[in-house]
Amino acid sequence: MRHPTPGFAATAMDDLPPPRLYKYCASDRRDFFQTRRLRFSQPGALNDPFELRPHIAAYGTPEEEYEIAARHWEASVRRFYDEKAWEFGQLMTFEAYRAKVEQFRERDIAERIQRHHDDPTAKAEMAQKVNQLVQGIGVLSLYEAPDDLLMWAHYGESHKGFVIEFDTASPFFHQTQPPDHVQFTAEDAASFREEYGWLRRVNYRPERPSMVATRASFDILLVKGEPWSYEAEWRMLMPPEYAHAKLGPCAAGFPICLFEFPFQAVTRVLLGVNAGQAVVDAALRLRESDASQHIGIERARIDERHYQIRFDAI
Repeated sequence: MRHPTPGFAATAMDDLPPPRLYKYCASDRRDFFQTRRLRFSQPGALNDPFELRPHIAAYGTPEEEYEIAARHWEASVRRFYDEKAWEFGQLMTFEAYRAKVEQFRERDIAERIQRHHDDPTAKAEMAQKVNQLVQGIGVLSLYEAPDDLLMWAHYGESHKGFVIEFDTASPFFHQTQPPDHVQFTAEDAASFREEYGWLRRVNYRPERPSMVATRASFDILLVKGEPWSYEAEWRMLMPPEYAHAKLGPCAAGFPICLFEFPFQAVTRVLLGVNAGQAVVDAALRLRESDASQHIGIERARIDERHYQIRFDAI
């Protein structure tokens, strides 16, 4: 099994995913039983408005900000000299003028950095750039429990949908290169191995992650607010452009990116308490194919005494 790259993701993934993880689906996703395709959603299509909205502490590290401000200062000195060249005439070369204003260099650079820190427009622009970066990522969300009543209500269409149980040992969750239908370079493959095709645990925190814009990374996809901790979510990332099919757009305006997966990765399908006959019939058709004979099909029922659901084979 591949280990993640150093840093935040590595500490988040020191423990392996549980043997089984679950995908909650609404009833209109019953085409899954025939297409064997899963949606990887762009972050802007997810239901948490705080997704990918980290606190932008600065544009870059102190060293990066100083280097950028210094380049701007040098450019402004050159620009001022060129604009006033007719006044300087033969009195002063650019090198002489540059030496004359050198005494103000550090002061001007510090003021430029401070103005940038205090400018709310600049931070908004940086946040927008980070958002544009992460919208080019597809997210598959899986969860540790198949019987959470809130999850069934929110993601299982008020118990009318179904849950897919996945075997996390499947090669589908341990991919080392882009899908076969994709043309890719060695550089693409190296990038893919570092960030895509494997499961990562989501961390829940009371505060939004803080970052500098030049250090934007996929780590922010692994942090959610503590109110979501009951979900016990794991995520797998894929580039949307690698999708086997695209539909839509969805209500949020993004194309629906679908990725094929092997039925060998599925161990059970759990139908909701309120699942209609169309969902039941679609699930039962799994038994018509040799590739899906191993998949157990169960139906949820309400426990007689407790606020729980039980599953019975059908």
